[in-house]
Amino acid sequence: MPQTKKNTAIGGKYPSYGGSVSYPPFTPTDMHVHENCEIFCVFRGDGYYITEGARHKFEHGKIFLMRPGESHKPDLVGNEPYDRMSHHFPTSVVDGIDPERQLLAPFFDRPLGKNNVYDRSVVASTGIYELFTQLHAKLETPYLTQLNTTVTLLSILAKIKKLFDSKLYITPAKDTEHMRDIVEYVNEHLTTPLSIEHICEKFFISRVQLNRNFKNVTGSTVWDYVMTKRLVLAKSYISDGMRAGEAATACGFGDYSAFYRSYIKKYGTTPSGTERF
Repeated sequence: MPQTKKNTAIGGKYPSYGGSVSYPPFTPTDMHVHENCEIFCVFRGDGYYITEGARHKFEHGKIFLMRPGESHKPDLVGNEPYDRMSHHFPTSVVDGIDPERQLLAPFFDRPLGKNNVYDRSVVASTGIYELFTQLHAKLETPYLTQLNTTVTLLSILAKIKKLFDSKLYITPAKDTEHMRDIVEYVNEHLTTPLSIEHICEKFFISRVQLNRNFKNVTGSTVWDYVMTKRLVLAKSYISDGMRAGEAATACGFGDYSAFYRSYIKKYGTTPSGTERF
């Protein structure tokens, strides 16, 4: 998936960011997380979208919201192409006009993996679909193009906020609640010495059942899930100014050399290459 560029300023007021729109065709990926927020709309596809243990059936026009660090994965069950349009943006994009980040409430003021999906029946009359197509319209100058993207995104966020405040999001099915409790527990203890054995003991589940059921509801094994989340969190800490060693310890890595190797494998650069000086 496209990555977001570093934030700079245009004219001291409107943030310039590398938000991206992705059009079909799209190749599904494994379970993954982003460092920025994402909005995407499904055009077509036969299957489900897995978000932190919740499963939502693909339906034309469904809107999905993902906050930084929120895991998600498409789970295709048929041969129909999976098409969607997505937009990635950093949280800082709202700061100039909304320093309290009220517009980001639909991303952050909810449980992980819940209340982040909106059906076409409630979106169709809002104008969000039309705004989505305007996000990356090319105007006369780069400045006007970026300004249009920012203003259009803010309009979309304002409309989604109204849907969120009215509780018009889709509530996840209850058939995976037990595993969602485990997913929630793992997220709450990411930075602690978490172990598969401890999780099994706490939730009275065998190691085989845990790994099988966890992969069914997240698209990932428990340990790959934990490592992915820890690395994303560590990268965020390092980008904010924390030293690599301190970030590794803060994110639950007891062995810096293991963290170092995992970081290079995921990001293609050393942790120190991400540090701000």
